[in-house]
Amino acid sequence: MDTSSSDVARLLRIFAARALVLAFIAGITGGTTLAMVLGLAGVGLLLAPVEAARRHGVSR
Repeated sequence: MDTSSSDVARLLRIFAARALVLAFIAGITGGTTLAMVLGLAGVGLLLAPVEAARRHGVSR
């Protein structure tokens, strides 16, 4: 794996972690719908393929 794909993977993991933390906070405070949306976004970012993101020019 080259450095550009590892940078993209690291960035996706950071955004996923932030989305999951926000989902947890929203769930505690009572924002159930917001918590579900943020949780799904976080899981989606964790499972996103890095090669597809790099192909579409995200790592430029």
